[in-house]
Amino acid sequence: MKKRIVNLLLVLFMVLGSFAKTNFIYAEDGDNEEESYSEKSDYDKCIEDRDKEACKAIASSAQSSLKDIEDKIADAQNDRDKAISLAEEYAAKAASLQSEVDSLKAQIEELKVRIAELEVQIAENEAKVEEINTRVKNRMVETQKIMHFNGYIEFILGSKSFSDMLSRVYGVEAIVSKDKSDRETLIEIIEQLTKDKEELDASKSKLDENYNDIVAKQAELIAMEEFYREEEARIQDELDEMTAARDEVYQSFSDLRDALKETGVTVNSSFSTPVHNSWITGRVWNYDNNFLSGTWHLGVDYAASRGTQIHAPAGGVIIRADDSCGDPGSLSNYCGAWIAGGGNQVYLMCEVDGTVYGFIFFHMQSVYVGYGDYVLQDEVIGTVGSSGKSTGPHCHIEMYRLGRGELLDYLAMGWNATFSVGRGATAYNNRCDVSSAPCILNPEMYLP
Repeated sequence: MKKRIVNLLLVLFMVLGSFAKTNFIYAEDGDNEEESYSEKSDYDKCIEDRDKEACKAIASSAQSSLKDIEDKIADAQNDRDKAISLAEEYAAKAASLQSEVDSLKAQIEELKVRIAELEVQIAENEAKVEEINTRVKNRMVETQKIMHFNGYIEFILGSKSFSDMLSRVYGVEAIVSKDKSDRETLIEIIEQLTKDKEELDASKSKLDENYNDIVAKQAELIAMEEFYREEEARIQDELDEMTAARDEVYQSFSDLRDALKETGVTVNSSFSTPVHNSWITGRVWNYDNNFLSGTWHLGVDYAASRGTQIHAPAGGVIIRADDSCGDPGSLSNYCGAWIAGGGNQVYLMCEVDGTVYGFIFFHMQSVYVGYGDYVLQDEVIGTVGSSGKSTGPHCHIEMYRLGRGELLDYLAMGWNATFSVGRGATAYNNRCDVSSAPCILNPEMYLP
């Protein structure tokens, strides 16, 4: 973060640092006297001396720094929006797991209750078995004490009749058999209850495992949400600092705007001729005036000898420039950095009598300007050629009305290659005689 702000401040320093005067001290050979003098900065030259070249230099730097900051702000806003989106996404995923977490937790609690009930039943039945064991053991002890084998015989032989003897035999066997049967039944119940408990324990263990996995996953999602919330806050802090830096550049435009107005760098009262010693070979809006053909011609073709100078029709700023196309081209050559077939291209924005205009120059042979350059009215920006989709040397010029106001304000709007008017039939339908600004004009009506 600090590095980014330092870079922005360095850019700002390049723009505003020239406002201060620079002192130089020279020592003459052979003596100890020092001579000091100050050299005026570009800003002083622009403001105090109304030096147009100085104004151009500082305006170009200011515009470049503003675009750099605006680009960084746009990137930071995109990063912040992504962080917000991801935070909300992770929060939604974490929330969606909550119902599953609650369901598993309820199932686990239900199993705990059932397991506890089984443990009680097992304990009760184990107690009954122990009671039977104790009773049988006690009976055997007592029998040993009073009966032994002879006593048992005496008990049987003491019967008064045969049926009484059978009853006594069956009675003893019944008592023993009943104890054995009860004990076996209880053991079977205990075994089944123990099996049921083991199955419930296994189910609970599985639920516990699933519950822990989901809770851990939910915790990770919540942690990711918190991370992106922190990212959002961090990026917002960067945005606030970059916005403050941008506002400083905007503030520097205040004095600069007044200076540029007085020097005539950006404010013009009329347009001048862009291509001297030229003649028109193609007019708007259509080559053959057959509007149904769809062959829209959005500018005027000014023919001239190859290498003829092209002049800025008004002082302003270059917002795009490209000379990557070879010259000459042909009707099948669609070279053009922004408009296919336009060949080497230059885009100019200028202010004339309180209205901001845009110009596009196509098919140039050479381009002498670059992005961010401030040019004076009549300054040479390139030469006539036949690059791109062209059959002969000429300069295709398109003209747009962008709106009332000041150039420096419009420069910050980020105009595209079509000046927000479109191409083809869309641009024709946005011509200024039927549409409000931004709109496309007929250059013949304005350029001498």
